[in-house]
Amino acid sequence: MIIAFASKNHLGLNSDLGSSISQSAYFTVVEIEGGKLKKVRNVENVFFKQEADAVAFAEFIKETKAEKLVVSSVENADITKELLKGNVSIDEASEGRIADLLEDFQNSEAR
Repeated sequence: MIIAFASKNHLGLNSDLGSSISQSAYFTVVEIEGGKLKKVRNVENVFFKQEADAVAFAEFIKETKAEKLVVSSVENADITKELLKGNVSIDEASEGRIADLLEDFQNSEAR
């Protein structure tokens, strides 16, 4: 599974989750295989400090190959609708360190 975490900065798993798409400078894209972390990469958010066009944003996320987007909140329903059309699920999580959120996700998947 590939998960894109909205990220306040470029520190990867040590970054804090971004509060929204437009307030996240990066996306930390994590690949998990067999319950284990396989790959982590940072992707610069081209929509940082801008209003994201729903179709363009969904295409941007699709290019990361993410199956899930994790962010504190999604700014508008059109973005949610476009992501779901592209088979990308959305998790709204409370703010925290991405590594901790990922660990919680892995633990819940193992159950």
